[in-house]
Amino acid sequence: MTISELAGEFGIAPSAIRYYEEVGLLSPHRDSPRSQRLYDERDRARLKLILRGRRFGYSLSELADILALYDADPTQEKQIVRTLEYGFRHIREIDERIEELLEIRGEMLEFARDFLAILQRKGGGDGGREAFLEAAGKVIAELEEREFGPVAGKREGPGKGPGRRPVKKAGKKAGEKGAARGAKVRDRGSAGRPSREG
Repeated sequence: MTISELAGEFGIAPSAIRYYEEVGLLSPHRDSPRSQRLYDERDRARLKLILRGRRFGYSLSELADILALYDADPTQEKQIVRTLEYGFRHIREIDERIEELLEIRGEMLEFARDFLAILQRKGGGDGGREAFLEAAGKVIAELEEREFGPVAGKREGPGKGPGRRPVKKAGKKAGEKGAARGAKVRDRGSAGRPSREG
């Protein structure tokens, strides 16, 4: 399989495959440094794992670690264990990010409500202004009623099923919490986050 064929199968650019080769994650067969790259099923399986891992937030060094275990342990048990260890950590990071985004969303809704109230108290204006106020009120109400949950609307439904977290409503309640937690979130943002390799 050539690099064009492999790239076409996964819907990525050939340059992406060449990059993974440069960092040591792929090692296609070549008769000489100038000859065409040829990829076998092993390379295809590794690329599939790499792309899935990148989508899930795995760093290149983590993927290199996992792929090295694939070669070292034919049973793949160690590879699966290491994949789970990294995966659990990334899931926790995603959960933390979701919590932060919901808090920020709540704060933004709270600001929107306050600004809309200011406009309503001022009064006056033409019909276009009244139409805007009405439309803005509907948007805020719609956003307040929106619910978020893991794989919302799929499988058993929001907040149901083994191991699923309860649905968190990101409306007025989240906005009230956001005011108290805002400083905490901003502090985290200003402090910066550890950079991820890869």
